[in-house]
Amino acid sequence: MIRSLNFLRIIALLSLYKPSELRQFLQEMGIEPKKGLSQNFLIDGNILRKLVSAAQLQNEDTVLEIGPGPGVLTEALLNSGAHVIAIEKDEKLAKHLERLQNGKLEILIDDFRNVRIEHLLKGKEKVKVIANIPYNITGIILQELLPKTHLIESIHLMVQREVAERCVAKKGAKDYSSFSLFTRYHANPKLLFTVAPSCFYPPPKIDSAILELKLKSPPVKAPYEPFFQLIRTAFQQRRKMLRASLKTLFPSNQVEMALESLGLPKTTRPQELDLEEFSALFFALNPAKSEQS
Repeated sequence: MIRSLNFLRIIALLSLYKPSELRQFLQEMGIEPKKGLSQNFLIDGNILRKLVSAAQLQNEDTVLEIGPGPGVLTEALLNSGAHVIAIEKDEKLAKHLERLQNGKLEILIDDFRNVRIEHLLKGKEKVKVIANIPYNITGIILQELLPKTHLIESIHLMVQREVAERCVAKKGAKDYSSFSLFTRYHANPKLLFTVAPSCFYPPPKIDSAILELKLKSPPVKAPYEPFFQLIRTAFQQRRKMLRASLKTLFPSNQVEMALESLGLPKTTRPQELDLEEFSALFFALNPAKSEQS
């Protein structure tokens, strides 16, 4: 018991964004970073400060943190005056987050994929999500959080650089995809800055980036499911013209006529349309839905 208390006193004084102190912390707990859980812990104090600053936290804000690990970011969030809901799958790491308890920390030991976000955030003021997330479930996290505009105000995530570039890509760019359109439907995305592998322990094999997503109401009126079915189908064969890539949904001549009615070439490809143009195409192909909207 004495060793346990001494250890808690020691780690309370450690600056875990420093590599040597993080290694000491993990060694004392008998933990090795797990590749399968995408455990790459932030060890750069400057990046940490920039991430927290970007979210423009106000005192008493509620923050959802996914994958807090040793709690480097958690501590910074609590020091800002925020209430923090931390979801951590690793039981050992989750239990040691208790050292940061100041009455504003809620620790949930679970896999994010099992968490009912609607239930977790119900009744709270609009939440800010700030996290160095497990990269292996980035897509799952974004697909779950982005539609929650009624619960979430903004999202600031450490993600793979290529994911951030895909989220912010505009039409015509090589990274432009159906996920770019999904992101812009729900949020105003911005790649704030890139982060080198050396800023993590252990260093990942890829560059990272801070992605900012300010959630918003849908900018188009097209019905959600059929609209994104159109977009996903179009991008499944992104190199082909829309008249070919959409043939499983509409006859080629109907697609051509719809494009012409919008003043677009018959040879238009999916990467040449932005969100509003896809919406216009949707209604041109579905005139009955246009009358209902």
